[in-house]
Amino acid sequence: MLRRLGWFVLIWVLSVAALGVVALAIRTMIA
Repeated sequence: MLRRLGWFVLIWVLSVAALGVVALAIRTMIA
């Protein structure tokens, strides 16, 4: 249970970081 929760948190953090990188790239392309 705890290990599954750890994997869920890890995937969530990675997806949020990827979204942030994509948003930053789009902003730099537009600017």
